[in-house]
Amino acid sequence: MERNSREIERAKFDLEERAQQLILSSKYKSEFLANMSHELRTPLNSLLILAQLLADNPERNLDAKQVEFARTIHSAGSELLALINDILDLSKIESGTMGIDIDELMIESLRDQVERSFRPVAETRRLAFEIHVGADLPPVIYTDPRRLLQVLKNLLSNAFKFTDKGKVDLRIEPAPDRHGRAGQVIAFSVTDTGIGIPPHKQRIIFEAFQQADGTTSRRYGGTGLGLSISREIARLLGGEIWSARPRAPAAPSPC
Repeated sequence: MERNSREIERAKFDLEERAQQLILSSKYKSEFLANMSHELRTPLNSLLILAQLLADNPERNLDAKQVEFARTIHSAGSELLALINDILDLSKIESGTMGIDIDELMIESLRDQVERSFRPVAETRRLAFEIHVGADLPPVIYTDPRRLLQVLKNLLSNAFKFTDKGKVDLRIEPAPDRHGRAGQVIAFSVTDTGIGIPPHKQRIIFEAFQQADGTTSRRYGGTGLGLSISREIARLLGGEIWSARPRAPAAPSPC
């Protein structure tokens, strides 16, 4: 019995040591990704600026083909920068270093920002786009405006990406929290008439690098980081994010 007890203690010690090593390894990985993301963004931003200058062609010394090449470089670089930003955010979340700056945010200002960002997308894709703001909302809420807008942009970008016809809606309205206290939480709900997500796939789409199925990335692109990052930001803001039927992703934020 003593020998068995010693073996159990030794095995327990080994497991704890390995667990600590895994935690440390994960921390180093997150720090490395964060540092590398910063290092990559600096030269990439310079390339984007130069590509934009070439595309603008202020001296009118480039032909149409060369201008198109410059625009392609800028477009591809912008997509790469967005991916790097996602990786940086994910590494910050994993290492627990993502900061939240709470400030006041006017609902009308938020509505205008979303309208300016996505109205051209809706017109280009020939989709209806409506933003519904509840009449009984407070005019000002306290949250991190930049992070909240990041979540909304992720959700709306997905909605437009996966919707070929019909409409995309954003609703901003009071909602009861999990304890049933009305008026304590504001729900931001994004709905669309796109391809939808099967109920049995709705849990995994919020995991990093996950998409509904293998054909999604091939047809629509993307890495599957956006919803995972949005979920963690929602939690940092004191809210939640989920996929529901008939409404899909909603991200409450405390007001």
